[in-house]
Amino acid sequence: TMGRRRRHHSDDDDDALEMEWLKKRQKKSTSQDDDGDREDSSRSKEGPSKHQADDGASHNIPKESAAPATKKDVSNNDSDKIERQRLKKQLKKQRQKEKKAEAAKQADLARQNKEKEKLQLKKIQKDQVAKKNEKKKFNDSKKGNEFKSLRKGVKFLDLKVGNGPVVQHRKKIRVAYTLRAKNHTNGKIIDASKNFGFRLGKGEVIEGYDIGLEGMRVGGIRRLIVPKQAGYQNDDIGAGRGADLYFEIELLYVAP
Repeated sequence: TMGRRRRHHSDDDDDALEMEWLKKRQKKSTSQDDDGDREDSSRSKEGPSKHQADDGASHNIPKESAAPATKKDVSNNDSDKIERQRLKKQLKKQRQKEKKAEAAKQADLARQNKEKEKLQLKKIQKDQVAKKNEKKKFNDSKKGNEFKSLRKGVKFLDLKVGNGPVVQHRKKIRVAYTLRAKNHTNGKIIDASKNFGFRLGKGEVIEGYDIGLEGMRVGGIRRLIVPKQAGYQNDDIGAGRGADLYFEIELLYVAP
């Protein structure tokens, strides 16, 4: 009513309300905890959950233990080890054998190359000697092809030196000869004989004959170049007036 005095809200009222609210909250929390305990109790009575059962089963399964090694297994292991060692030694021997074979092959090749070099060197030396001998022979032949001069312009060249008796003055001799004009090889044949005899130095032949045959031996062959002063002077016997005469003479016999 209007005449009633209004009641004022104080701090004590607030504290009382707060205490009542806290009690209600604690009571509610306690009831929830009791419900949870009852649920856990019922679950424990029913048994472990599927997840827990699976975990327990996995923990409870015993691990398989390794089987103890038997004598047969040990023996097989030893055999394998011995076989590996044997193969290793065999491979090592094979490699050493191949290495030795390769070294022998290289040594053989080196020896063959050395022999080839020696043969080539010998061939070169042989060729050099042959060339030297050929040159010497050519020089000798060239030198031997040179006519030697005698008296009155007579020249001679021994094609073959005989090994029989030497001609002597006033001794009878026999010769085979061919007389040509211009040269000894293909000049015109003026005269020839296979057995002509005379006494050397008696004037029975031209002077060039007596001079040109001096020192000749039986079996020898000699070429002569006889000028006109030792021959037929200016007479023409078929080679022309005053021409040189080219004789090739073989000494067949000298009287004892």
